[in-house]
Amino acid sequence: MNAEGAALQGSGWVWLGLDKELKKLVVETTTNQDPLVTNGPNLVPLLGIDVWEHAYYLQYKNVRPDYLKNVWKVINWKYASEVYEKENA
Repeated sequence: MNAEGAALQGSGWVWLGLDKELKKLVVETTTNQDPLVTNGPNLVPLLGIDVWEHAYYLQYKNVRPDYLKNVWKVINWKYASEVYEKENA
């Protein structure tokens, strides 16, 4: 996810999603304010990381990879796990 988020040009999101049809985890990116479902109707977001500059500029300036490295310290894995269990049942 870090590599995908760092490689995204401009504003957008990097997602950890569940592909309900294939029953597997996927990493996807979307530009601007587009939700994960714009990449496919079977994709359920488990975790979204905002890679718009406003999300990290005050603390990390324009060093998006540092932001992505540190954002993992505040992820709500309990919620992501609950959504995964519910949607993968």
